[in-house]
Amino acid sequence: MKADNRRGVLRLFGLAALLPVLGHPAAVWAAGRSISIPTRPFLLRRELERGLARGASLLVTREWKGQFESIAGQTRVTGEQVSCTVDAPAVLEPIAAVERERRSPGPFPARLDSRGRMVGSQPANTEGTAAAVQAAIGVLEQSGKSAAEMQEAKLYLAQLAKTAGTIIGTTPPDLFFPVTGEARDSRELPLPGGLVGEFSVELEASATTGGLLERFERRITTRIAEDVRLSRETWRLSLA
Repeated sequence: MKADNRRGVLRLFGLAALLPVLGHPAAVWAAGRSISIPTRPFLLRRELERGLARGASLLVTREWKGQFESIAGQTRVTGEQVSCTVDAPAVLEPIAAVERERRSPGPFPARLDSRGRMVGSQPANTEGTAAAVQAAIGVLEQSGKSAAEMQEAKLYLAQLAKTAGTIIGTTPPDLFFPVTGEARDSRELPLPGGLVGEFSVELEASATTGGLLERFERRITTRIAEDVRLSRETWRLSLA
């Protein structure tokens, strides 16, 4: 990605940046894509995994039943949560119990434009899957600018993991009709105490012949020595 394009992407998404959609410029999207709005209800499933210390993880899986509706020339998507499971270490059971009882609205309700993007989301100004990864990498780099001032490399890892969680936890604006493709990148960073840290970003999306979401996954892995933490979000949609 050219430097000026990269700066533009970072300005667009900010330091708290949301991981961009696997997208193409709007003109390319409109010219090369046609979508088909299903009339049948669907089941939307989201797996959200947060890496913890010493290889542990917290996995939250939610499902929503939903449907598409045509209203005044636009498509409205509604749904409600029907299940939630939480897998967590025993020490986190109190947190897991609260999460199981919490009802999440998910991405509902949402309005979609003619290209299947959520109305009100950021425009697709990235240059493709590789650009989306580069934007996420840029956000992670920004979050670590103060690493040299930290006394403990572990503090840096916690900050990096927190930023990764912020990125992963944001609903992709093209969730229901994603631009398909995959991309990945990784970086190494020098850390206090002579350690070397590494983070990687991976994106992958697939869709049916009508453009409807089949599978959308975003993964950010951070590593310092033997301490590896994964933030992963996977969406799947199936028609009832």
